[in-house]
Amino acid sequence: MSTFFELLVAGEKEIYARSAAQAFFKEIDRLERLFSRFDPGSEISMINRLKPGETLPIGIETYECLKMSFELMVETGGAFNINFRAIKNKQVAGGGGSNKRTDETLNSARSGDSQDNKIGRAVGTVKSEAGSGQRDKSEKEAWAELFPLELIETQSQYLALRLEESTYGLDLDLGAIGKGYALEAAAAYLSSWEIDSFLANAGQSTVLARGKEAWPVTVGGGFDFLRPGRVKLKDSALSGSGHEVKGAHIYDPRLRQALSRQLAVWVSHPSPALSDGLSTAFMVMDLKEIEAAAADRPEIWTLVVGRDKNCYWFNRPADFSQNI
Repeated sequence: MSTFFELLVAGEKEIYARSAAQAFFKEIDRLERLFSRFDPGSEISMINRLKPGETLPIGIETYECLKMSFELMVETGGAFNINFRAIKNKQVAGGGGSNKRTDETLNSARSGDSQDNKIGRAVGTVKSEAGSGQRDKSEKEAWAELFPLELIETQSQYLALRLEESTYGLDLDLGAIGKGYALEAAAAYLSSWEIDSFLANAGQSTVLARGKEAWPVTVGGGFDFLRPGRVKLKDSALSGSGHEVKGAHIYDPRLRQALSRQLAVWVSHPSPALSDGLSTAFMVMDLKEIEAAAADRPEIWTLVVGRDKNCYWFNRPADFSQNI
């Protein structure tokens, strides 16, 4: 993750608050050691080294974060994807380029005619090319091409099973969701210390507010043409994605290109992991897709700054104010 975390605690004695903060940051460091793809000993690195058919026992945190990542990939029709090999179209040895049948299957799922379809829900299969001798590829198989990993929960342990070799291979990176998950997990430690009012910040991308009173948080800054505003965040998280800090670093997994449709996105959700992941996905989704996703999730609100330099709200919070 390689992210700078901050913590503000309200209404507690300093010595007690410092001890709780130490437990908070210790948990963040522990999760960093589990999630870092650059640490050869991390669970993510060990998963990336699995060969087809091999399994690896993993902790509940890695299991939950990967499971949430897969579900978000399906929900957003592939706009969110933590497999770098699939995102950047890197191919395993002997791979034959992007998998056309996989792409067609997922495109079919994303463009379902039914108004009841949620983004990324399954609606069909794609026929194999004439004369290819290959059977039809189901949507489940198409997702497995992009995420060739099965997550298994038994009575005694959690396992990651590497599926058969896919066109793209496996190179997982939790950077787009791991920070938010770490905030959520570490916040549980503060609850165990009976600290119920705090503001936790993961770098410049995700903030989590908890407590009886709301915390004022700035949203919409970073542009000379946009006046920032303020919202009151209570028992919820706010995540932002854009190019102002890191430049053009966001890939559209569906096109396998460094391309985003928006200049910036802010998403608020009770779960910092989901606000983190959704803000990344919304950067590469068009406004109709974002509107549909917001309709499916009334618990979120979203501010989008489009490339036309206009602002678009979805489930706009009533307390948003630009009088700051």
